[in-house]
Amino acid sequence: MKFKSTMMLLIATLFTVNTFAQTAKTTPKRLAKVDGIAAVVGNQIVLESDVDRDYLMTQQQGMKVEDKCDFLNDIMLDKMLVDRAKQDTLIKVTQDEVTRQLNGQIEGWVAQAGGEKQILDYFGFRTMAEMKNEMKYLVEDNIYARNKKEMVVKGADATPEEVRLFFEKHQGELPDMKDEVSISHIVLYPVVSAQNQQKIIDQLKEIKKEVEEGASFATKAILYSEDPGSASNGGEYKKVLRGKMVKEFDAVAFNLQEGEISEPFKTDFGYHIIKLEKRKGQELDLRHILVTLKPTEEEIKAANNKLDSIRILINEGKMTFKDAALRFSDDKFTKFNSGNIMNPNSGDDRFEKMALPIPMFSAITSLNAGDISSVFEDDFDNRKSVRIIKLDKFYPEHKINYEDDYYRIQKFAIQDKERTLLLDWVKRQVGDAYVKIGNEYQSCSFPIDWEKKQKK
Repeated sequence: MKFKSTMMLLIATLFTVNTFAQTAKTTPKRLAKVDGIAAVVGNQIVLESDVDRDYLMTQQQGMKVEDKCDFLNDIMLDKMLVDRAKQDTLIKVTQDEVTRQLNGQIEGWVAQAGGEKQILDYFGFRTMAEMKNEMKYLVEDNIYARNKKEMVVKGADATPEEVRLFFEKHQGELPDMKDEVSISHIVLYPVVSAQNQQKIIDQLKEIKKEVEEGASFATKAILYSEDPGSASNGGEYKKVLRGKMVKEFDAVAFNLQEGEISEPFKTDFGYHIIKLEKRKGQELDLRHILVTLKPTEEEIKAANNKLDSIRILINEGKMTFKDAALRFSDDKFTKFNSGNIMNPNSGDDRFEKMALPIPMFSAITSLNAGDISSVFEDDFDNRKSVRIIKLDKFYPEHKINYEDDYYRIQKFAIQDKERTLLLDWVKRQVGDAYVKIGNEYQSCSFPIDWEKKQKK
């Protein structure tokens, strides 16, 4: 029985996160079948549809695969991580963390696919609330697995010499690089007038008054909250730990008494009110309502005009892009780095051009290196914004090479080390965990003796 090479697994890990379909860790309904159980690892179940999902998606990426054994093995690795993570008292996963990651994933898919309808159609859900409700458990398990894996592979690194040797050994297995870009941006959020902000404050004060007079906070949250992660669940967040929310939220929440409702307060997301349901030591169960800041057309136009004047100053040489980003950009994560956007998936500043969200792709499609886009409207970090993008560098499609793609190769080399560490760790765990593999996969030659057959 042949397996995908280690390289194929690493490539899939590093490069399949660029589109919503490939990022998904749930099975599109159109690919689903009546599920059987492929394997059991501890308290975790691997469904046949899980294996089918990874198998079919790899085929869609043009990779040649001969059987499903390697896919089952990798899923079982993840399940072992989840099983052990949930038994590890040092690993805590909060509902807020799950919600934030889920929302971030879905927002990325929506941006890349061009709308919520495309996402819902792909996965076969009727509403976003239905999709989030089903996917949150998968995201939670992914976070558990990631946290445990980080503990297992901690310290894995690759020296320049190790990277060179790795490349010499595996260069024939590494993928060609597609068109990529390095980009920087300046973001402005339209200034919402004090008058419009006061309307939101008054609305939340009225909601608070009605709840104190007997109305249901949960019902009000469903009706009025604009928090995509909690509105459909009555604004509920459970087991909230200090430091897991933005500081303004923490400051209010941890000073409330059980049953108390806060006054309206402001964060970067908008205005909130919180009702503290229960306090357990350093954990809070609470509900909240968020009403976002919605700039008027005039306010958006004013921001657009301001950013366009900044763009003109840069183009005329009166101000550098770096200085403009530092002085004016509302993106706190990039303004101190010349506006440069880092790719969280690859660890460098290069993005596959065709995988950029549609507004960004449209903005740069006709630019040359060094050019700055026109101002365009976008929803950045869940807020209405205006942006300009500078195309710092263009990397045309090419065969991967040591000089131009060192950091990508280094990433592969480190992942290769991490996989070795992970496999060694799993081999030590299988003796203490219940593992059962379904009949369909009994003939597989796994790299791990999952059922300890050799000792029977």
